[in-house]
Amino acid sequence: MLLRQQTRFFSQTARKMDFSKMSIVGRIGSEFQEYVSQNDKKYIRYSIASQPRRDGPTNWYNVTVFNEPQMNFLTQYVRKGALVYVEADAANYTYEKEDGSKATTLSLIQKDINLLRNGKSEESSEAATESTE
Repeated sequence: MLLRQQTRFFSQTARKMDFSKMSIVGRIGSEFQEYVSQNDKKYIRYSIASQPRRDGPTNWYNVTVFNEPQMNFLTQYVRKGALVYVEADAANYTYEKEDGSKATTLSLIQKDINLLRNGKSEESSEAATESTE
């Protein structure tokens, strides 16, 4: 009886399969802020507020978007307060603060977004304010 020994080889390409992803359902909590990187690449940053339990604390996440079609969609159609489902690549980075202590930050790079319910338009919120006065 001949037994074969199986050997599995790992290469550098296997490492590329390591990743961390995060899914968030929450509300857009800030205006979209546009930036330009050092290599002239445009990107947008915004925050999402999520409250997992009705009586629990609100979690805030800062999200960065580099995908141009997604940036156009966000700036043209999505308003502050919109309920969204976001999928993002996640990574923790450690840095040194001004006082010399170390801190960790969570970096979220948006890969996909689904608009579940848009926020109120400025016109409708102004009309509601005028009708209550």
